[in-house]
Amino acid sequence: MVPFGASRATAAGLLPATPMLPPMIVTVVAASDVPPSLVSLMLAETDAIWRRAGFTFIWQRVPLDAWPLDTPPSRPASLRVIIGRNQRTAADGTLPLGWIVFDDVATPEQEVYVSYASAVRLFESATGVVGPINAMPRLQRETLMARAMGRVLAHEIGHYLLASKVHAVGGLMKAVQTATELFSPDRTHFLVQPSQMTTVAARVASLQPLVPEVTPRFRGGV
Repeated sequence: MVPFGASRATAAGLLPATPMLPPMIVTVVAASDVPPSLVSLMLAETDAIWRRAGFTFIWQRVPLDAWPLDTPPSRPASLRVIIGRNQRTAADGTLPLGWIVFDDVATPEQEVYVSYASAVRLFESATGVVGPINAMPRLQRETLMARAMGRVLAHEIGHYLLASKVHAVGGLMKAVQTATELFSPDRTHFLVQPSQMTTVAARVASLQPLVPEVTPRFRGGV
């Protein structure tokens, strides 16, 4: 078991009556031993989960050694994702694959951490779900790993967008997902609830920089 809403989609794949929101800028910083191809697949999985709910991202990828990690993101409507080898152990014995720190109960920091090392550990212990891994082609291995990591990233971004540590009974924001759910090609366990998107829309609006109102002026011509 690994810690980390459901609605019928329209033909376009979006939740009913969900307005398209402005994309969020996300800086992605990955350790040098994390394959770039895996990172691409991981971000695509996160994209697919949130796009169905009407929300998109602009990913800006930079090398780990080119980014000062002690410098917070400069824009309020932006986020940083670090993919590295740090690991944590939860009090209940579960294996966190990702996390986000809160300054207080309703103020998340602008940084999400996804543990590549923990994802490898989970993958190597889930042969009953993914099958034998020793002879598995590299692309298949990366696809499975990226699928789980992308879903974990989508969950942690959910905490940021909802500005809440609270978990849901089901869907993307469920507290614990099984290896079967994380590695399965089926995304139905990772849906965003319409009520959650209402909260996200209000949060995204609050993060947008204020634009002064301008009175239109027109010049007549000959």
